[in-house]
Amino acid sequence: MNDLQQAWAKWNTALAEAATKVETLTEGRPASERAEGYRFLTRITAAMTEFQMEQTADWPSFVQVMSPARKFYVDNPDTLYHRATLDPRLGYRVRGRRGDELYLSFCVYGLRGRRNAILANICDDELQFAEDGTFELVLSGERPPSTVNWLPLDRNARTLVTRQYFADRTQRPAELQIETLDPQPPSAAPDEKQTARRIRGLAESVTRTLAATEAASELWLQRPNEVSVDSTADDWASLFATPDNDYVGGWYALAEDEALVMEGRAPACRYWSVQLCSRWLESRDYASRRVILNYTQVPLAADGTFRIAIAHRDPGLPHWLDTAGHSEGGAIFRWLLPEDDRERPTFRVIKI
Repeated sequence: MNDLQQAWAKWNTALAEAATKVETLTEGRPASERAEGYRFLTRITAAMTEFQMEQTADWPSFVQVMSPARKFYVDNPDTLYHRATLDPRLGYRVRGRRGDELYLSFCVYGLRGRRNAILANICDDELQFAEDGTFELVLSGERPPSTVNWLPLDRNARTLVTRQYFADRTQRPAELQIETLDPQPPSAAPDEKQTARRIRGLAESVTRTLAATEAASELWLQRPNEVSVDSTADDWASLFATPDNDYVGGWYALAEDEALVMEGRAPACRYWSVQLCSRWLESRDYASRRVILNYTQVPLAADGTFRIAIAHRDPGLPHWLDTAGHSEGGAIFRWLLPEDDRERPTFRVIKI
């Protein structure tokens, strides 16, 4: 068996093992979780195929990561994510123009051992923009002279992810382009060694994504209807890879006549929201149901507090999130660039 055939066999084995893992994780669980699990495998396969097989570091491009049909790692429906592949031996230039986004960031990721890690990050607070909103950001091992906006490239750097946050998803996004600092030769036709390496990377990406998803959701399931997730805790930090966010939340498990009421006080911050997600850390169907509420949609009480319910039907409260019939799921608050200490919200189940 040649190298390419071995890589393809590894890919098929990884898929078979992932399906077995879905079966194991959903044994005795709600039937919809199993169906969602298999759909999740197709979704991350589609995403990782594009990332691993099609994106290149010498001819980089920004590819949209998440969509209503491609989700993982508790994607935020109010965030536009783009991804580019990096080679730390090359330098890069990002050119852009701001849109209506309320937050823009660039985050470099790479492996530390076998775990994905943040290597560098910069957001709009730290960038300089021209009067017309244009900017240039250089990524390189050493800072070039006279460079205004710069992000260091660690030798382990492999991926650049951009994030744009919006209060309203109809707002105009920033314009972004990426290129290498030095011209690169035209791409060569794929060879067996390169394709085999990419297929192995595809297999590893799917396996790693499923393993991280399993680790997070297993912790949630152990403590339903209480606050059990906090990204400031050491055991959670590696599962939430946006450095400017704090996350807090938990797992709901509700009967037809129950609602989970979440009450708390939002810190002063750039953006906050609460959303529902599945066992597979996918946002729920935000195209047809209300599964996320952000700070513009939840007027605070006079004392600065909020009250938001999760329920299978309208519980008669002003602000509620629709479970879409899912008896269980995750609920996550995001606090973007909090300016002061935050309080944990409280969770309590009521009859409706």
